[in-house]
Amino acid sequence: MKDLERRGNEGGLSFRLAARDDIPATAALLNQTFRTPMDEATWEWYLYGNPFGASRVYLAIEAETEAIAGVFAFTPLPLRLRGVSMMGSSGHHLCLAREHHGGTALIALSRCALAGETDHGVMLAIGLPNRRSHQPQKVLMKWADLCTLDCLYKLSPAARQHNCKPLDRFDAGFDRFYGRLQPRFEFLIEKNAAWMNWRFCDRPGRPYTAAAVECGGELAGYAVLKRWREPDGYTKAHIVDLHALDEASLAELLTAAESYAAGCDELNLWSAPDYPYRPLLATCGFMPRAEGRQPLIAKALGDDPLAKLDGPMAFAYADGDLVY
Repeated sequence: MKDLERRGNEGGLSFRLAARDDIPATAALLNQTFRTPMDEATWEWYLYGNPFGASRVYLAIEAETEAIAGVFAFTPLPLRLRGVSMMGSSGHHLCLAREHHGGTALIALSRCALAGETDHGVMLAIGLPNRRSHQPQKVLMKWADLCTLDCLYKLSPAARQHNCKPLDRFDAGFDRFYGRLQPRFEFLIEKNAAWMNWRFCDRPGRPYTAAAVECGGELAGYAVLKRWREPDGYTKAHIVDLHALDEASLAELLTAAESYAAGCDELNLWSAPDYPYRPLLATCGFMPRAEGRQPLIAKALGDDPLAKLDGPMAFAYADGDLVY
């Protein structure tokens, strides 16, 4: 903590790591900044429930009032990159109080946070896919594009018969399944059953629905689904997470997703480069939304520079949701 505090006192701001006692004040600043509300219970669950470790929330503090003037949070995220495991983190909810908007405060808070992540052994920090907010980080802090994500959507999804079953919790079968899946990808999160249960089953309010398909008594694929309503009333269903070992299992999961989304205006998901499920998605009527393309930015914190990825990638994301 003292090392973090010594890293900067710029523009009337000092810096420290957040504690649980800061949840009400940090949640209030998030709700002043972002369109998606963040209640205190959900914020606490996300920061402190992750089985890979608690999130680190870096705070900018006003020197005179000791009020929280800025937040930059990082969630531990084990990654698999070109067959090699590494410690990563997901940077999220970067915001500053209105009176501190501008490059100076953003640079100071970002430097503090990235130095803290480096001290925790993080090799690769990943940002959020939001083209509107990327430019300051790319220009001022030298973040770079890791890849580009396409939003694939299908209008007027309809219910059809399928062989998937509801999945209330993930068990050891998920770990066996994911162990078979991982070698197929150039880049993905190293998930396990404990992480999946925290992320999709234990969130307050339980907004997610999971479906599974089996083959020979073993998990052959899963989909995590969520609904979202835009302010104008337009309804979406998102495939937040999706993996399958074979095309037949993937087809069953997509049918289950359409059935879940029946009555919504659209069903969608985000597709990373060389996404292996994209051909079947296209066959099933999913189309790319040209204006929905988003860059995913990252910053290498180790000795090796950020290299261009060339191969299948997987990424989970949904509108109005936490990313990882």
